[in-house]
Amino acid sequence: MSGAGIGSMSRRELLMMIGAAAGSSVAYRAMASLDMVPESDYKGPIKLEGDPKGASVLILGAGLAGLVAALELRKAGYKVQVLEYNQRVGGRNWTLRGGDSYTELGGFEQKCEFDPGLYLNPGPWRLPYHHNAILDYCKRLGVVLESFNQVNYNAYLHSSKAFGGKPQRYRHIQADFNGGVAELLAKSTKQKKMDQMVTKEDREILLESLKGWGALENDYTYRMGLGSSERRGYDHDANGGTIGKPVPSKPISIDEILKSGLWRYLVHGHIYEFQTTLFQPVGGMDMISKAFAREVGDAVRFNCKVTAIKQDGHKVTATYVDTKTGGTPTQVSADWCLCTIPASVLSQIDLDVSAPMHDAINALPYEASIKVGL
Repeated sequence: MSGAGIGSMSRRELLMMIGAAAGSSVAYRAMASLDMVPESDYKGPIKLEGDPKGASVLILGAGLAGLVAALELRKAGYKVQVLEYNQRVGGRNWTLRGGDSYTELGGFEQKCEFDPGLYLNPGPWRLPYHHNAILDYCKRLGVVLESFNQVNYNAYLHSSKAFGGKPQRYRHIQADFNGGVAELLAKSTKQKKMDQMVTKEDREILLESLKGWGALENDYTYRMGLGSSERRGYDHDANGGTIGKPVPSKPISIDEILKSGLWRYLVHGHIYEFQTTLFQPVGGMDMISKAFAREVGDAVRFNCKVTAIKQDGHKVTATYVDTKTGGTPTQVSADWCLCTIPASVLSQIDLDVSAPMHDAINALPYEASIKVGL
């Protein structure tokens, strides 16, 4: 393959290639690394300006984007109506509880038999601390939040190809991986193999920091002892009586951890989107959708499958059929239309848009994901 022209590739072209090959989530991360995704600059309630003079807005989709738009536009004086495909609001923002059922795209019906109080969030299930807008809406709408634990140090990591198939505690893998790496760096530093990188004073500080970070002993080794067990846990915790002293646990060697591959899972709590503090609505993620529904639910028409979106110089008209009753297609018009239908669905709808826009809708990829509730 010729390399001609690669140096002149624009960032837009690069991101399009990444998105097409790896999905929107990877493309988003690539955009973030290129400083093209700044942190949210949301400072508070949206203030819409201008005089709508009774103008009407048709919103397609009652996911959170559609619900936010309905709330803010109605507050600004617009006449709002929302068409929603499902029989509920929220879109991806939903929760399954015991007694609920869901029919998959292939027609298979899943019945949820969780005990009372248990639930599964099939879509989003955490709110990062820097998602300022949604956190503000939760506060304004009275959605009670609680902390979400992204990293459970007492959970298990498992690989059928490592440790004879025996699961290992997350804290064991993390403590022993950090300790092993710290010991290797300490040895390199003590042997003055880093003279060109750090000064003598820096080297002493580095050694001290490695001892603290990796729970190393005074000789800069990571081994069984009280220091390492403070990170990975004890074989027997401190207690009263004759067995009051804690019994240290034996670390896993660094070569075993490297071969196991379990170190790959230590990064999740460090990823920007998943760093502490994370939040979740008490009782399920759909508590957010229900809060919006209390405000604008009367404007939502359910079971509406949009089949066409047409526009001219005066209005926008959407054609839809009722997914429950069928019958003759219905049309509804408004001065403006705000469409939040996912691109993968929108590409199947008869649209009045330009060819480049249509191509963009058809080309937009989505990253596959799966969740399992047991």
